[in-house]
Amino acid sequence: MKNLLRWRGQSPFIFPAAAALLALAAGGGCGGEPPKRERRVPEVVPYFDARPSDADGQGAAEPEFFGPFAAGERADFEIEFTVGEDGIAPGGFILLQISPWWGWAPPHLGDPAIPGAVRVEGGNSAWPLEVEILPLNRVLVYSPGRDIPAGTRLSFRYLNAAVDRFAEEEELFQFFTDGDGDGHAAPIARPPRIRIAARRPVRLRVTVPPLAQPGEEIAVRAAPLDRLGNWSRLEEGEYSLLVEDGSGTVLRPADGARFRGGEKTASLAWTVPAEGIYFFRVEGPNGLRGKSNVLLCREGEPTLQLGFGDIHGHSRLSDGTGTPEAFYRYAREVSGLQLAALTDHADFGTIPIETEVWERIVAAANRADKPGKFVTLVGFEWTSWIYGHRNVYYRGEGGPVFSSLDPESDTPQKLWKLLEPYPAMTVAHHAGGGPIPVDWEIAPGGIERLVEISSVHGTSERFGGEYSIYRPVKGTFVVDALKRGYRLGLTGSGDNHDGHPGNGSAGAAVTGLLGFYASGLTRDEVWEALWNRRVYATTGAKIILNFQVAGRPMGSEVEWPDGQNPLPIALQAVGCGPLARIEVIRNGEVIFAEKGDGILARLLLEDPDPPEGTSWYYLKIVQEDGQMAWSSPVWVTVRPE
Repeated sequence: MKNLLRWRGQSPFIFPAAAALLALAAGGGCGGEPPKRERRVPEVVPYFDARPSDADGQGAAEPEFFGPFAAGERADFEIEFTVGEDGIAPGGFILLQISPWWGWAPPHLGDPAIPGAVRVEGGNSAWPLEVEILPLNRVLVYSPGRDIPAGTRLSFRYLNAAVDRFAEEEELFQFFTDGDGDGHAAPIARPPRIRIAARRPVRLRVTVPPLAQPGEEIAVRAAPLDRLGNWSRLEEGEYSLLVEDGSGTVLRPADGARFRGGEKTASLAWTVPAEGIYFFRVEGPNGLRGKSNVLLCREGEPTLQLGFGDIHGHSRLSDGTGTPEAFYRYAREVSGLQLAALTDHADFGTIPIETEVWERIVAAANRADKPGKFVTLVGFEWTSWIYGHRNVYYRGEGGPVFSSLDPESDTPQKLWKLLEPYPAMTVAHHAGGGPIPVDWEIAPGGIERLVEISSVHGTSERFGGEYSIYRPVKGTFVVDALKRGYRLGLTGSGDNHDGHPGNGSAGAAVTGLLGFYASGLTRDEVWEALWNRRVYATTGAKIILNFQVAGRPMGSEVEWPDGQNPLPIALQAVGCGPLARIEVIRNGEVIFAEKGDGILARLLLEDPDPPEGTSWYYLKIVQEDGQMAWSSPVWVTVRPE
């Protein structure tokens, strides 16, 4: 049943168990012999189960590169495939995998006027070729009962096809070959690559640091984006900078700056003159404009630095788009993040995350890490369709990758055991439903310190909450986990598959972002902040949030003697827009609520009678535009006198 569950979870592979059930449903009956007919279509073993031989994965495809094409445009593709030196034995096949995600036209063998028509030509009349379209954009080519000789040249045409909606440095037309006819296949070494470029920009993504001191020079960065968030190029012309205070009053226009057309990002230097709250507007030619996140300027060197991160995203190496290298560039230069982690699926996609692929993911993270400026974490997603999905992060330069399909790591407990030799951490996500909820009957292991409360799938705070995750399941939300006594900090991250970390997803109501307070911007310092739960989550806006209970920061565990004093609570929030509501939640219930007044909330509160035992408190902020933020809890244990 495990394979069938995975297939129903939208895996791009047909599994033997599922195929058998489908065959029974389609033609077999109970009682009596099934109709006898010659099997014509070769068995295709799922990629993740394949054990290829040396005869598999042979062959070459030309041209090696296509494009660039504009995102979403239509194009004709013709690829010439040459069979490898060992040929294709009877029962073997050639399989073309077209991306099943992000707008590619589904291939078909019908009317060429319909986008995505496929034609395969070549071979010999003595051994005619058969072509089948398999689920999820796969084109299967084989010769029934005959071999396909070495050197045979086949022409694959894919016509009037809509390409990926998202900019992509190396989308792939993957070719797999089964040379010995046993159903197991391997990819060819150099598949054709397609480059997809962003369209003309329609807006600017403007970012600034969240905190500064008077007299500090900051960089105001403006990245041009097309309508789907693809990173485009600046148009020629004048770009002006307008500085606003927290009320929206324009304080001063800065001098216009001229940038060369074709640059990817504009960076304007500005010196913060005095304490206050600031926003920055950049306006350019042809209506290009954008407004920054909020910047809070205060006197004095802060003990901890505030940063924002997106530590959950996917590339073309699993079921996303874009390359690992482009993922980190976008996070830093477009979204203005201080932390990022690519977490491609170890067990879901069209490319197994192992050997060279995993090495590339690790290398991309390590090259992008810039101590003091930008931090990356090496990670992957353990994608169990039984127990829920978890990301794995390593503290240092990497570690092994484990699959939920491997019997040695197919439960959370087995995964945590295998991770014991490494400085590692796991984070469960889309807990309340969506693709699959988290099974909280399994208590989080000692290295599971955080849970993701918001992502592109929606929010998982509580059943029926704002922007709640789709297909919600009662009892699986974050509040339910906290009520079980699990001590989990709260994070948000995109779970984006469009190559745009930190920038949401086109058409999604919310996304997710992580705020963290660290002593510096190195892997060790950021890891310490995550491990100690000095983090908070937002639905995508860079809301500034601080929350303390009994003088201790979010994520802390506090002992509070019974009857000593009312329990002090301090909070500060600076919104990227007007605040609608401020709430303090204790043990899942709202114990304080106040309407917002502008973009700033700074309050000193008391819980006059904290209950005996251990209680947990967290802060929730809601903006008028619906954007939200949640602090990690503080756990307070009241001992009887």
